[in-house]
Amino acid sequence: MALTTVVGRRRFLAGGAGVAAGTVLLAACGSPGEDKPAAGAGEQDVDKLVLLTNADDPTAKPIAEKWNASNKVKVEVRQTDSSTYSENFPRIATASDAPNIAGFFIDGGRFTDLAKGGKLLDLTAFWESSGLNANVPDLVKKKYLEFTGDGKVYGAPTNTSRYGCLFYRKSVLQVAGVTPPKDHVWESEAEWNAACDKLKAAGIEPISVGGKDGYPLSHLQDGLLSSVMQPDQINSPLTIDYTSKEWRAPIEKLVEWNTKGYFSRGFLGRSTDQGNTLFGQKKVGFSTGMNVWQPLVVKAGTPLEDLDWCLLPPIGPLPAKMSVYAGGGVVIPAIAAGHKQALEFMKYLVSPEAALESAKIGQAVPARTDVPGLVEALGPIGGSMVTFANQKDRSQFGWDDPAPTDMITYDRTNLQAVLAGTLTVDAFCGELEKLKAKKR
Repeated sequence: MALTTVVGRRRFLAGGAGVAAGTVLLAACGSPGEDKPAAGAGEQDVDKLVLLTNADDPTAKPIAEKWNASNKVKVEVRQTDSSTYSENFPRIATASDAPNIAGFFIDGGRFTDLAKGGKLLDLTAFWESSGLNANVPDLVKKKYLEFTGDGKVYGAPTNTSRYGCLFYRKSVLQVAGVTPPKDHVWESEAEWNAACDKLKAAGIEPISVGGKDGYPLSHLQDGLLSSVMQPDQINSPLTIDYTSKEWRAPIEKLVEWNTKGYFSRGFLGRSTDQGNTLFGQKKVGFSTGMNVWQPLVVKAGTPLEDLDWCLLPPIGPLPAKMSVYAGGGVVIPAIAAGHKQALEFMKYLVSPEAALESAKIGQAVPARTDVPGLVEALGPIGGSMVTFANQKDRSQFGWDDPAPTDMITYDRTNLQAVLAGTLTVDAFCGELEKLKAKKR
């Protein structure tokens, strides 16, 4: 059965379900009626499956070990540098020694290019046989189908990320006399500004962001964009007017915050990990963390009991929303052998059992909704984010999910230049408009 619904960069988790965290002649195939490996090498069985993921994934190895304990064909987990993985993946996925399964960013960038080029196995039937089709929200199915537009899907979601939010230290806000927003939502931009001004008056820098990495700035941009541009427009990047006041609003707001001194000094030269350390040292009130993923900020010195989160403030007429990335997932390179075996392991990888285990191990949040005990396993921070995101009109996909790779890369790199004062907002937006025109 085919899918019945018209179906950031980020680090990601390949092993199980949720928070964490981007062409050849060989054609991938697979009928909509059954899981079927591609012709050629894919039909050949292997003695061992190789699962490739990034070095920040704490879930893949434990999940593989549970599989290996009761299955003849073992899975070897190989991990690689997160900072270069997305850029190198097109070469990795098309080499003769391509992994049998790989974690990757399922989005409108390199993933779409590989899928359209026949480099990835068609997983449409797998969505049905694995239970994803019946237990993944229609919004996510729609997104996966839209990445290629051919009615097929080439990736399976293992985790989702939450962003467009900020962590805060409860004790730091208390010292500055700042009252946290009720139910994680700022009543107005004025309330947010007042909080930042109180922090500054207390000698505390308001916001820590790893501006050197690029994507955290893009995540702030996406979160602010949610209150000025309709979700359908955000998800159609090639129809956006990049000179419009709606698109310019979040960029101009970030420049305004920088001018007001809301960002910690030196943030453009600071990595995400360094920003988390600053937050752990109680030198700032708010932090982007990494995809608002608690393990990294806790590891950097922030006790879980002193941690909470909030949305970015609304800067326009729409309610601010949590940005959700539903493309942390796995693909099967068409050139690799052992497709049938890889599909069997992937069924376990995306199962409710593995999803719950991943939530316990690494705060991973699945795309699928049939995971009993998920909120409890995630705890007060991750659990509250899932509960909040499930509310009506409180979450949406971000702009850089469907946007082409060159536009994403330009946006992330040059937001830094805008905030450094070496590129004007006009020039930045004008270049995005030119890049869009090349795609139409």
